[in-house]
Amino acid sequence: MANIGYRTDIDGLRAIAVLAVIIFHIHESSLSGGFVGVDVFFVISGYLISAQIFKEIELGSFSLTEFYRRRIKRIFPAMLVVVAVVIVLAQIVLLPSDAELVAESGLWSIASAANVYFWWFEDNSYFAAANEVKPLLHLWSLGVEEQFYLFWPLLLMLLYRRLKIAIFTALLVAISLISFALGEGLFDQAPTFSYYMLPSRIGEFIIGALVALALRKGVKLGRKSSNVLATVGLLSLVYTLVFFSEETTFPGYRAMIPTLATALLLWSGASTNNTITRLLGFSVLTWVGKVSYSAYLWHWPLLAFYRYGNFEVDLISGAALFITTFFLAWLSYLWVEVPARQAKLEFPAMVWRCVALPVCGIGVIALVSMKIDGVGVRDLSGDYSIELAAVRQTVKPAYHFDYVCQRQKIQRKDLNNPSCIVGNRSTSGPSILLLGDSNAAHYVGVLGAFAAAQGFQFSNLEIGSCPLLLNRIEAFTSQRRAQDCQDWSDLIEETIENYDVLVISVNWEGYSSHSKEFLAEFSATLREFIASRKQIVLIGKAPVFEGFDRHCQAKELSFPLLICESFTGPLSRRIGEINGKLRTLANSLPSVEYIDFNDALCPNQLCSTHSKRGDPLYYDSSHLSLPASWDIGRQIIRDSGVPFPFNRLSDSKWQYGESSSASAH
Repeated sequence: MANIGYRTDIDGLRAIAVLAVIIFHIHESSLSGGFVGVDVFFVISGYLISAQIFKEIELGSFSLTEFYRRRIKRIFPAMLVVVAVVIVLAQIVLLPSDAELVAESGLWSIASAANVYFWWFEDNSYFAAANEVKPLLHLWSLGVEEQFYLFWPLLLMLLYRRLKIAIFTALLVAISLISFALGEGLFDQAPTFSYYMLPSRIGEFIIGALVALALRKGVKLGRKSSNVLATVGLLSLVYTLVFFSEETTFPGYRAMIPTLATALLLWSGASTNNTITRLLGFSVLTWVGKVSYSAYLWHWPLLAFYRYGNFEVDLISGAALFITTFFLAWLSYLWVEVPARQAKLEFPAMVWRCVALPVCGIGVIALVSMKIDGVGVRDLSGDYSIELAAVRQTVKPAYHFDYVCQRQKIQRKDLNNPSCIVGNRSTSGPSILLLGDSNAAHYVGVLGAFAAAQGFQFSNLEIGSCPLLLNRIEAFTSQRRAQDCQDWSDLIEETIENYDVLVISVNWEGYSSHSKEFLAEFSATLREFIASRKQIVLIGKAPVFEGFDRHCQAKELSFPLLICESFTGPLSRRIGEINGKLRTLANSLPSVEYIDFNDALCPNQLCSTHSKRGDPLYYDSSHLSLPASWDIGRQIIRDSGVPFPFNRLSDSKWQYGESSSASAH
């Protein structure tokens, strides 16, 4: 900025950008479009960097090594401090598996590729709830910026003086438009690539570069037009901050609104001292702008660690986190940023002291963390590992057990796998098959208890995130799962031909939410099973506990102040409605029975994630742990015996076509 003159309004713009991002991350609904603050940073960066390069190329003084020396001084010291603190802290308080992932993301971050990591390995939407506890997620934007710095000066060195200004400008405009179009076009097929990667973001930097080019060539505004365009820019930016949300297709063409709004503010602010420019130059805003980089670096790890402990960000805690962010930002600015900027080191020394040494040190810490599986200093005591293993044993999901044949992709060899048989093996082979998705798998223990008491055996085969349909399966599942689900659908008829009784459970509520046509399509599948002379038992949806953290008890071992409490409440209306529809469907068809186990899970109409003894029942918000599943089955038997129709599964009298009014609970 020293090369092109300091502008207080740019620090004011930085302040708006960082405040928008922080407020959005603290309480999304308070500023639903606050995420566009990152785009404001991209435009400012494109403007400042390009303005410096244009000037120095024209003067014949541009040096690539000097450019990177300045970038290193600006970016690396504060970023490396934050990454180091986060990796070390993760080894102390996070679960080992999560601490290991933090170390891994830290390695990619110090290699200027955090965005590549979160796109390639953590393929989740930026707005996904799971991302709220990833302490280095925010460094994706720094990765985009650093990648821009790698090739942008080279491109300008190659083209700026060689092309006519009109052709050069047209080229930049074309690249920018292609970038926005790419973001729009990839949004449906590859949303994480669209959001995290440079090709769909470079247009924002280039818009800033075009402002720098216009000003360099003397295209300035008069006072009146400057005021008008600055007002339009500010109002447009405010519009995106208030009315954009995670539901907005972004980036893409809509990203042009905050991008062009920022460009107008940069352009008008350089032309005349208009009203908006003076407002942006207020001392409080300029102070926030000066510490904005450090504030951005610190705010997200603070929030991520806080949320990791299952603490809710309310008004008081949000205010405390906000104040803490700017306190750390101020310290980081004074003790890290300012000394680094004032350093007079030449390029080789700068690379060695500000990049090579700290990167190697952080890399060693990260690699050691990954080598010891993220246990960190807790590995010095064997007690932690023993306690962690004991906690995990009580909440193991169904798919962790060999006799639960839940797969992500069903292969022909799985159809007759003897290890999938549960119950009394003294009889000839199972005539009963439990099938569905993970919502069937978590009932293996319940059915296993019934089988032990009643003397029957059953086989089980489940596929994750796939509805049990013979037709139109692609309409009810995600694009990523569609082919595996279709392959499974093609094998269903071959699978069931060896069984007389089919016990079915899937995520009824989830698939019905995906499409209102699900139950009608499932009814058609049931009729085909009935035509094949199958007796069918439908098991309803278990209670769901939104916000339940299956890792809470494990976190409690090392996370300060964390106290795990059970989630309790009545069965949700949505679960009650879908189970009622299933019961009605079963009663309307021959050879179909309905049952659920929610009376056992919700005694006195109050559902809970824990038993009366305080033992956890759930693996996650919607799935029973398998140890709890066995316990629930045994409890049902103790309280009232094996329920119908499971008390008939070893009875030869329960024949095809026989139905009972006992269906319900």
